Amino acid sequence: MKYSITKIILWMNDENSYRRELKFEEDKVNVITGESNTGKTAILHVVDYCLFASRHKIAESKINENVAWYGIEFKINNKNYTIARKSPNRTKTSSEYYFSSTGEVPDLPSSNMTEGSLKEILETEFDIDKDVTIPFGGRSLKANSKISLRYFMLFCSISGDIIQHSEVFFDKQNDNRYREALPRIFDLAVGIETIENILMREKKLNLQAKLAIVEKKNSKISEKKSEFHDELKTITSQAREFGLINEESETLESVEALKLLIDTGINQAYSGKGSRLDKIISEISFLERKIRNLTRFQSAYNEYKSSLNVIEDSLRPVEYWKSKDDIVKTSIFDDLISSLDEDFHRIKQANKKRTPIDGKTSDEIAECKRLINELEEAAKALPKKVKSFSDDRDKYIFLGQTKTKLDLYTSNNNDDEITSTKGIEDQLSSIQVADTTENRDLCIKVLEEIIQGYMKLVEPSLENYGSYQPVFNYKDKKIDFRKPKTTYIEASGSSSNDMFKHLFMFLGLHELMLTKNSKHVPSFLLIDQPSRPYYGEEENLSEKRLQHSDKAKVIDAFKLLDNFTGSILNDMKKSFQMIVLEHVPSDYFNNFDNIHLVEEFRNGNALVPQEYFDSLKSNS
Repeated sequence: MKYSITKIILWMNDENSYRRELKFEEDKVNVITGESNTGKTAILHVVDYCLFASRHKIAESKINENVAWYGIEFKINNKNYTIARKSPNRTKTSSEYYFSSTGEVPDLPSSNMTEGSLKEILETEFDIDKDVTIPFGGRSLKANSKISLRYFMLFCSISGDIIQHSEVFFDKQNDNRYREALPRIFDLAVGIETIENILMREKKLNLQAKLAIVEKKNSKISEKKSEFHDELKTITSQAREFGLINEESETLESVEALKLLIDTGINQAYSGKGSRLDKIISEISFLERKIRNLTRFQSAYNEYKSSLNVIEDSLRPVEYWKSKDDIVKTSIFDDLISSLDEDFHRIKQANKKRTPIDGKTSDEIAECKRLINELEEAAKALPKKVKSFSDDRDKYIFLGQTKTKLDLYTSNNNDDEITSTKGIEDQLSSIQVADTTENRDLCIKVLEEIIQGYMKLVEPSLENYGSYQPVFNYKDKKIDFRKPKTTYIEASGSSSNDMFKHLFMFLGLHELMLTKNSKHVPSFLLIDQPSRPYYGEEENLSEKRLQHSDKAKVIDAFKLLDNFTGSILNDMKKSFQMIVLEHVPSDYFNNFDNIHLVEEFRNGNALVPQEYFDSLKSNS
């Protein structure tokens, strides 16, 4: 993505609306060099602040306390823009933005756009589709959250905090959000992955998830249908046991037969073997009840006969009284004795005599038992599977329960239908997602080849590592050195080598991205003091010693930046801009074609120059 900053603007707090501007050239290595504590590093923080930083590192003293608005005038894809943001109130960032789609720089900005709307405009230029999301979540980043353009700006700065760090190569890695974002957007940024392929992969993952849901639902329905079938099988099996339906019929046929049987009337609920068995059981039940009744009658009759015996015994003294002449007899004695004697003989006669009831009852009981034995033998001759209801009540209860179960299970079974997965499977088969593994391996090889060329260019400054092979550590996103013809990864040895590693990797990544026409990362790099690992300036050194001195290594670093910019511009016919913040003298890079000195922050010149403070004093 073609990108360059043309101006950095500071609107000051004074009543005269003093405006500080730093102007930069396209397709150049723009260098601002100078003394410490002049605001060079603040330039990196100003750019970051104007591009929606949620926290800032702009120094309060001398800079932020005197600035009303910060702004950048820049170009994206040959379009001029200006963004200004009101200065933070100490640590609290501002939500007030000024934006011009034509690059207009106002005398004093005023808020005219929200941060969200401004991001949407720039995300279009960054070719960030609203549908492109984080593929997998972490502690700070949620899966499927939108990708921010700020994540791609990680490729556009090398801060002083990491320039001599041997392990960390990207800024903001102490922030969980950016640390988690880097591996998630790296492939897209470098060109290993494409938005189209990400969208196709997301679509495929969504369809696979949908297919899994449908298959799970179908599996449950199948299990449910199996349960229904088992329940219906149990119901029909019980019906067969009672002889209500044909034993040879299938389950579904049996269900329909049961429905028809129930619908056509309960009285027709028997046929064949079932009816015969029920009749036998019914007759046996009748005979058993008859036997019980006869037995109760016989028992009551025996009790009656027994009571007659008692009465007979109680009247036996009458004969004794009749034979005694010495008993004083009253006028009613003969009548009483005669009456008692008559009763005694009548009871005695009745008790002695066997009536037809005695034999008839026993015969009837015996006949019932005989008939029961015959019926039981007949029942044994029927098929053993056929059961019978104990009475009509049980029969009607069974049929009612059967009807309820049939209504329940057959209706539920019809409601849940298996959903066809063919449509989803056809869509899945039509989606072609590219496997990026091979492309990633090729990109890493190309990156290492590019870096190998950089290493040859500055080989003397790498000391004994000049002949080593660069190895890109994809997992940790950093460059290591490998001794030729070995698998051994060596430690870099010094902070100066770490500095070169950082330059190698970022320049290599940008060259690779330009080769692959990456649409998401600006063709821009801001480097804060690459000479940080070196101290002092050497004088009166021999040519051999000078070649290995700190000055020579710093000059080699500028040589690398100059060569890179010229190669991009002349060989690849593309654009690239760098801003380098330094403290070394300008004669370190005066002889390079693609390096432009923006300003020297010396002798009172600074990001907020001394002349501004002088003007404040003169006006007070």
